[in-house]
Amino acid sequence: KCCHFFDLMRLILQDEPVRVMASAGQEVNHLAEDYDGEVPDIWDTAYVIIDFAMGARAMLELCMYAEGARYQEEISAVGPAGKIECMVPGPGRFWPRHLGEPPVARVVVSPRQPKGPMVVDIPVDPTLLAAGDHNGSTFYQHVQFQRMVRGERTPEVTLFDGAQAVRMGQAAQDAALNRRIVEL
Repeated sequence: KCCHFFDLMRLILQDEPVRVMASAGQEVNHLAEDYDGEVPDIWDTAYVIIDFAMGARAMLELCMYAEGARYQEEISAVGPAGKIECMVPGPGRFWPRHLGEPPVARVVVSPRQPKGPMVVDIPVDPTLLAAGDHNGSTFYQHVQFQRMVRGERTPEVTLFDGAQAVRMGQAAQDAALNRRIVEL
C-alpha cells in the first residue's frame, strides 16, 4: 500500500533508504466482508518511518478512512530553513455539495526566519480536474505516458525505482508485523 509515496520520498530526497520502522494494521475498512470464510487483510492505517543514507528521515502517515477531511493528501518537509507543506484535496466528485465548493490545493511556506507562514493557493484548471483524479496530475501522467509510447521520451521512472518502492513497502509491512526495525 502506498508504494508511490515511498517512491516520492526517494525522488524528493535523491537518496536511498537504509532503515524502516512501522506500526500498522487493519482498523476499519473491509472488516465486515467475507470471501469464502476469510476477511480481506487490507491494512488501512499505518505510521512508517524511513531513515535514508544521507541522514534524512521521512514518515508516511496512512489513514484510509478519513474521507471527511478537507485534504486527502498532505506532504511536509522540515529542515533547518523552516517547513513547507503541500495539501491536496481528494477528487471533487466526492466532495459533499452542502459544504460548497471543494477545497483548492495549497502550499504553506513557514521559514524559520523571518517567522510567519505564507499560504499560496494552487488552483487547478477545471478541465484537468475533470480528466482524472489526483488533482489534475492524472492528465499529465497520461500525456507523458503517451509521449513515451510514441518514442518521444524515455520513462521518468525506472524498474529500479519501482522495485525500491516495493522493497520499502515490504520492509514496512515486515517491521509492523514483527515489531522490529528492518535494515535495508
